[in-house]
Amino acid sequence: MAEQNENYKNDTLDENSKIDSTPYLKIAEHGRSSRTKALKLKIEDVIVAVDGTEFRSTSDNLVDLLSSEEHGKWLLTIFREGQFFEIFTAGPLGGVLKFTSDDETQLIASKFSERPIIEKSAFRTFEVLKNLHKKCDVYDTTFSQIAVFLPPVWLLQNRMWEPFIAVTSVYLITFNVSLILFLISSLLIAVYFKQGQITIRRSYSMFQEFQVWAIIAATNEATVQQICRKFDPKCDFLKSLVGPPSKSDEDNKNKKKKRKSGNVASVSPITY
Repeated sequence: MAEQNENYKNDTLDENSKIDSTPYLKIAEHGRSSRTKALKLKIEDVIVAVDGTEFRSTSDNLVDLLSSEEHGKWLLTIFREGQFFEIFTAGPLGGVLKFTSDDETQLIASKFSERPIIEKSAFRTFEVLKNLHKKCDVYDTTFSQIAVFLPPVWLLQNRMWEPFIAVTSVYLITFNVSLILFLISSLLIAVYFKQGQITIRRSYSMFQEFQVWAIIAATNEATVQQICRKFDPKCDFLKSLVGPPSKSDEDNKNKKKKRKSGNVASVSPITY
């Protein structure tokens, strides 16, 4: 009887270990027009969960799941370099996927079990643009009614000075010329900002030599900045909510070397 109980326990342990060792999917290659590129995902990024539920199955099942048109957008949990983050997708990712190793699977599973559960409706999509000096511009892509009814106010909130001057000039000129012309131009500007406010915001940052670096779904901007700081400890933000980046020992050494190389001897050289 005791032997049967021990065998039963061993069998259940073996079954649990098999279930726990079921691998995740990770990105092996980008396709030519895959959504992984558009979402700024990287090779070796692991797809851990879909809508908060762990996903451990084949790539075909993932494609079938994400192809469902009735559901709308799916919230994917991604694991990269020891850090979890979320993204929204409206269809299959594309590209080539492969399974994680046993060590990777165990590490990710243990960390994912410790994560707090957050409702999908609480997430918003943020875009992060970065320039060559590691300065980052983060903005919320959620639709804004202010951009439609009060475009100058929205432009001021986003510090878009040139478009603000242009739009304000159109209002002033058309108002001085004709009231009807002012109403027509105001309506056209409102329609334009309704259709393309995200494109306007992104284009203005790119005009200032920023490039799209990451797309992250989070509950607030501070969380996005924390995630970005973990991916790149030296990145800074235009409107920082996490403080300045910490200076490494190498940076301090480089500064000391520059100071030494620029020093001029205060004592005149001895001539013989």
